[in-house]
Amino acid sequence: MLSRLFTTRRYALAISFFWVLFIAVSLAWFYVQYRNNLFELAKAQARIAFEKDLLYRKWASQRGGVYVPVTPATPPNPYLSDIPERDIKTPSGKELTLINPAYMTRQVFELAETEKQIAKGHITSLNPIRGANAPDPWERKALEAFEKGEQEVSEVVSVEGHRFVRLMRPFKVESSCLRCHASQGYRKGDIRGGISVTVPLAIVSAGSSRILATTTATLLLMGIAGVGLILAGASRVSKDSARLQEKNAELLHEVTEREITQEQLREQTVLLEEEVAEREAAQEEAVANQRKLRLIMDSTHAAIYGIDTTGRCTFANKTCLELTGYSLDELIGRNMHDTIHHTLPDGMPAPVAKCKIFRAYSEGEGCTVRDEVFWRKDGTSFPVEYSSYPILNDGVIEGAVISFLDVSERVKLEEQLRQAQKMEAVGQLAGGVAHDFNNILQVISGYGSILKLDERLDDRQQEEIDHILSAAEKAAQLTRGLLAFSRKQVITLSPVNLNDIVENVRKFLARIIGEDIHLKTTPSEAPLYVMADLGQLEQVLFNLATNARDAMPRGGVLAIETGSQVVESPLDQESGLLRPGSYAVLTVTDTGCGMSAETCKRIFEPFYTTKEISKGTGLGMAIVYGIVKQHNGFINVYSEPGHGTTFRIHLPIYHAERVRDQESAKQAAPPRGGSETILLAEDDEGVRNLVLSVLTRFGYRVIQAVDGQDAVEKYSAHRNEISMILMDLIMPRKNGKEAYDEIAQLDPEVKVLYASGYTADFIKNRGVPEEGIDLIMKPIQPMELLRTVREVLDA
Repeated sequence: MLSRLFTTRRYALAISFFWVLFIAVSLAWFYVQYRNNLFELAKAQARIAFEKDLLYRKWASQRGGVYVPVTPATPPNPYLSDIPERDIKTPSGKELTLINPAYMTRQVFELAETEKQIAKGHITSLNPIRGANAPDPWERKALEAFEKGEQEVSEVVSVEGHRFVRLMRPFKVESSCLRCHASQGYRKGDIRGGISVTVPLAIVSAGSSRILATTTATLLLMGIAGVGLILAGASRVSKDSARLQEKNAELLHEVTEREITQEQLREQTVLLEEEVAEREAAQEEAVANQRKLRLIMDSTHAAIYGIDTTGRCTFANKTCLELTGYSLDELIGRNMHDTIHHTLPDGMPAPVAKCKIFRAYSEGEGCTVRDEVFWRKDGTSFPVEYSSYPILNDGVIEGAVISFLDVSERVKLEEQLRQAQKMEAVGQLAGGVAHDFNNILQVISGYGSILKLDERLDDRQQEEIDHILSAAEKAAQLTRGLLAFSRKQVITLSPVNLNDIVENVRKFLARIIGEDIHLKTTPSEAPLYVMADLGQLEQVLFNLATNARDAMPRGGVLAIETGSQVVESPLDQESGLLRPGSYAVLTVTDTGCGMSAETCKRIFEPFYTTKEISKGTGLGMAIVYGIVKQHNGFINVYSEPGHGTTFRIHLPIYHAERVRDQESAKQAAPPRGGSETILLAEDDEGVRNLVLSVLTRFGYRVIQAVDGQDAVEKYSAHRNEISMILMDLIMPRKNGKEAYDEIAQLDPEVKVLYASGYTADFIKNRGVPEEGIDLIMKPIQPMELLRTVREVLDA
C-alpha cells in the first residue's frame, strides 16, 4: 500500500513539474512575442516619421524652398550664396532668407532634439555639404548597404542604458534637388543619402508593459492553481487507491480460487482434447480410406454397385452412374432390380426369384452372367456382362457387390466378325468355281464369236448366235460379280473422271429404269478424278439403278449426284474402319418405298433380297459393296419406309497435276493377224482348241503344250522359231511363272502373255505375283485375245 501511495505522489510531482515547465515555456514564448511585437511597432512608428519627413521635404522641394525671417536661429545659408534670390526684403522692410528642403528638415530635427518622447531624425550622406550632416558609424554602415541595393536598414541599439529602434531609408535625387546639388555631380535617380529615424522603445512600451505584467501574473496564477489541483487530486487518488487495494485483495482471493478451478478444468479439457484428436484422426483416416476407395472404384472401367440384403443400393461408382444415367442420390436406397434389371433381353419381365444377383445376397452364390441387358434411366437398354458375389462379414451375408461391363462394342464387333466370315465364305465359294466356270464360258463365247464371223450365216442363225453370246456374257457378268463381291477379281485401275462415268452411262440407265422414272443427274462443277476400274464403277451404277427401279414400281425420280467432301472421321457402317481424307462422293437417291432399319443392316449381305422368288439373286448390292471395298472406299445407306433410299459412295480422290481423261466407251480397232509362231500352253483341252482355232484363223503358227513342264520342253525344242508364249498361269506340273523362269534362263528376252480364270488371291497363294506381268483374264473374247497378242508381239 505504501508503495502504491509513493507511486501516486511520484506521478503527482512529475505532472506538477511538467505543468510548471509548460507555464514557464508559455511565459517565455509570450515574452519573446512581446519583444518582437514591440520591435515591429517601433519600426512602424519610425517608418511613419520617415514618411512624414520625406513628405515635408518633398513639399518644400517642389516649391523651391521657403523664405523665413532672418534670425539667429535662421541666418542666411552660406551654401546658397550662388542663388541670387537667397535674401529678399519685403515691402515693409522685413528681411527674409531662403531655406532649402535640407535646411528646413535639419531645423525640424534640431527642434526635435529638445523633446525626449518623440522620434528623432537625422539627414546624412556619405558626401555631406555640412559637417553636421556627417553620418555616425551606424548610419555609415546603413549608407554602404544602400549602395549595395538595400532599401531599409533597422536595428535595436542601447544608448546610455536606454533602448532605441533605429531605422534608415535612402532618398534619391529628384529634378528639384539639382538646383542646389548639381554642383556636387549628382544626377536624377542617384542615391544622395538617407534619413535615419531613432524611436525610443520607452514610448512604445508605455502601454504594453501593463499587458506584459497582466499576462505574466495570469500565467503564474494558472501555474500555482494547477499545481494545487494536481496535489489535491493526488491526495484523492491515494485515498481511492487504498480502498481499491482492499477491494483488489478480496478479488485476488476470489480469482485464486477460480484459477484453481480452471486448472482442474484445463486438465479435464486436455484429456477430452486428446480423446477428440484421436477420434478425429481415426475419422480422417476413415474418410481418406473411403476417398481412396472411391477414387479406385471411379478409376476402373468396370461399373460397380453394392446392395444390402433387401436389394437396395448402398454405393455406386462413377462408371455405373454414367452407364445407367442416374445420379448417386437417385440410386442410393433404391431397389436395383426394379431400377436396372427388371426386363430380359426378349422384353419379358425378369422375376426377382430367378435373378442371379438376388441369389448372391440371399443364398451367398457368386456368378458371372453374359447375354443379359441392363436398363438406363431414359428407358433404353444395353448388353452387359456382370459378376455378382456376396458381401460376407464373419460369415454373415450383408449384401452383394455387382460389377458389370457395357459390351455393346463387343457385340457389334462380333456381329461384324460373323458378317465378315459369312462374306469370306461366299467369296471362297465364288473363287472355287471361277476357274472351271470361266473355262466353260471361254469355249462357249469363243466359238460363238468365231461363228458370228462366218458370212454364210443367214439372219436367223446370226440372231441365234447373238442369243448364245448374250447368255455367255450374262454368265460372265455373274462370275465377275461374284469375284467383285469377294474382292478377289483383278481390276485395272486408272485415273477416271467420276462425272464422265455418270454421263456415259446415262442413256443406258434410262433404258434400265424405264420411261415412268425420271432420271436426274447433277455433276459437280469441277472434275472428280478417282483411281478406279471403269467397268466396275459402271457396274455399280447399273446395280443401284436396277435396285431403285424395283423400289419404284409406279414410277418416281432417280437422282445421281457427284461431289467432294473432306471427311475427318468417316465411319464405314459395315467394317467400322476410320479413313479420314478427301473423298469423291457419288450419291444415288430414289423416291421409292424405302427400307426398314433391319433391312438397311442386311442390304449388303450376299443372297439377301426382299424381292419375290425368281425376281432377284440377292447379289446386286453385295457386288456393289465388294467393288467399293476393292476401290478402298466405303458405302452408307440411308432409308426409311415410305421416304425413299439414298446410297452414298465415298471414293478416295486421285490428286495429280495432269490426268488423262478415261474414255468411257473405247471403240476397238479390228484385230490384225500375223505369221509369227506362238507357243500355246493350256491344260484345258476345250480352251486350248478354241485359242488354237482363233490364232490359226488369223495366220499365226501355233505350237501346243498341255502343262508347264511341256511348255519348257517345247520351247527348248523350238526356241529359234517361237516369237512369244501364251500360257495359262495355273497349270499342272509347273505353273506359268515357274515355266517362264526356266525358259528365261534360255532366252531372257522372251515375250510372254499369261491367261487365267482363277481369282487373284488363288494366284497369289501359288507364289505368282500380279505385278510386272502381262495378264489377260478368262473368259477371253477372241477379238480381245487377238488385239492383246498383237500388242505383245509389237512391243
